[in-house]
Amino acid sequence: MEPGRSVEVLQDIGKQHDRSPGEVAIAWTLNNPAVTAAIVGARNPKQVEGIIAAGEFRLNQQELDQIGTFLCDNP
Repeated sequence: MEPGRSVEVLQDIGKQHDRSPGEVAIAWTLNNPAVTAAIVGARNPKQVEGIIAAGEFRLNQQELDQIGTFLCDNP
């Protein structure tokens, strides 16, 4: 998988909600029923705000499917 392509998918979804690719990735991770917690780190207060926002952000089913399809097609 090319890392740049995965970021593009997350950016495209994030732009629709004024969210960063990192926030979208965290929201997707937290949506996974096999995940009980996302381990994240922050280097500054702005990153902490983004992490908190990601925990409150919910992706719709179409967005979850878009990310899932990308991951399946790009192992």
